[in-house]
Amino acid sequence: MKHTTEQKRDNFAEFYKLANKMHHFRQFGLAKNKEDLHWKDEMYAVINPKDFNKFADAVAFVCGSPLEVEEKLTYKKMVVYASGYWNCIGQ
Repeated sequence: MKHTTEQKRDNFAEFYKLANKMHHFRQFGLAKNKEDLHWKDEMYAVINPKDFNKFADAVAFVCGSPLEVEEKLTYKKMVVYASGYWNCIGQ
């Protein structure tokens, strides 16, 4: 299925929320004021495998980086990684 530009942006926004949630979880106990993830940074997120293609398409569109499976947790959850804009495009 091909996604429109608007759908890709919406899908990236959904992925970014999941990645930011994971980012905040990783900061647990490290800072009182947790900083949000920058959309150009490396991103990790826990997603449903059925959403992998839509998120991979969105991340490639916005950041230029591939989405990779890091670990399958259950049949409904997996950890994914995107190297981000800075690593793919440069600063």
